[in-house]
Amino acid sequence: MQIVIVGAGTVGFDLAVYLQRSGNDVSLVERDPGRCDEIKEKLDILVAQGSGSSPQALRDAGIEGADMVLAVTSVDEVNILVCGLAQQMKVPCRIARIRSREFAGRRATVDLPKLGITRVINPEQVIVRNIDQIARIPDVVEVFNYHDGQVLIARHIIKEGMPLVDHSLIDTLKMAEPHRLLAVALKRGHEVRIPTGKDHFRIGDDFTTIIPRDSLGKYIELLGLTGRRVNKAVVAGNGLTAVLLCEVLKTWVEDVTLVDPDAEHAREAAERLDGVEVIHGDPTERDILTEVNVAGTDLFVGAGRETTLNVMSSLLAQSEGAPKVIAISFEPQNNRLFQEIGVQYILSPRQAVAHAIADVIHGARMSMEMQLRDIDLESLTIFAEKGSKITRGALVDVWHPFRSQGIVGAVIRGDSPQIPMGDTRIEAGDEGIVVTHPKTAKKIKGLFRR
Repeated sequence: MQIVIVGAGTVGFDLAVYLQRSGNDVSLVERDPGRCDEIKEKLDILVAQGSGSSPQALRDAGIEGADMVLAVTSVDEVNILVCGLAQQMKVPCRIARIRSREFAGRRATVDLPKLGITRVINPEQVIVRNIDQIARIPDVVEVFNYHDGQVLIARHIIKEGMPLVDHSLIDTLKMAEPHRLLAVALKRGHEVRIPTGKDHFRIGDDFTTIIPRDSLGKYIELLGLTGRRVNKAVVAGNGLTAVLLCEVLKTWVEDVTLVDPDAEHAREAAERLDGVEVIHGDPTERDILTEVNVAGTDLFVGAGRETTLNVMSSLLAQSEGAPKVIAISFEPQNNRLFQEIGVQYILSPRQAVAHAIADVIHGARMSMEMQLRDIDLESLTIFAEKGSKITRGALVDVWHPFRSQGIVGAVIRGDSPQIPMGDTRIEAGDEGIVVTHPKTAKKIKGLFRR
């Protein structure tokens, strides 16, 4: 697939790396000459220097004949114009990164499809959705979603008292009936492997499970975490993300409080947020956190515009007794450090946006990869081509050479996800979600191709 990316910031660069690695013909348009030179040194792709609003720069990047354009600059108006130009140049898929509520909010009156946009990605909404997902699953270490959220990949640590302790994976499948879920990765000490049905859950095991969304409740029940819902949440922040997050949390959390360090923004937020307590104050001050009873909260989120404020307030809330803390980081290069110093969950908006765009692209019948943190495994989504080896028999037969190196965790046929069994047959056009060792990924992709 031929793809033109406009904007070589973190999102654009991450997408270029990912898409090129997936075997696509990728080109970039970037107005900063220095950034162009930097990209050329790192990636073997066509880089056209110029504004995304320039038809000539787009032509230099090969937009005529392209299958897709991704307009991901930091300027909404440029991204809209890029999609409009791409429409005139007959590009069938045109994705724009848009922040402004004037264009993409609930009260927006602009008809974006008429401006040439086939799909909008809103960074704030993406990160809010990710936070909401983590908040809804008790004790989750990491969570991804695929196929527009119909399939989840969740990681948990087995703790004493959980119903799964000492049970085998086969036992777990029986306990889950009629729901289906599948453990696809097991980390025990320093060992990471694909589990088998005979493996038993032990205290301290770090395991990853693929779950259809409608089986999430049963999964939480099997972990013994039913009833561990969030009843009180404190959000600290002074931007749109914090406000949107409060609106979403209020739909299912009884008590939501916003701590806003910006007096004017706090006033505006209070006018907008119905049923949310808004307090003006510095969330890195212990007195403020005491005032909002952070020790009695179930969830604290540092969702401001500055990474330092988010990380420091989350660490302080955690030290005061908040059991689950999440911090938004605009410095992805430091995320591992933030985790090492104690922040439970670090979310990068730019990485989240790149993932969301990749999920849209994947929905256009492309493969997608996601590295599992601190585990030498990755998840792939691959479409089965007509005549491919994977379609020539039941999984128990065609997958036999790879059973210790990877696992088909889910199969999506049309819009219906299912957890496969040994007698499941993958058909041409099916989408497989596979967890595998990176060194085996290429061979497994070959199974799905002619």
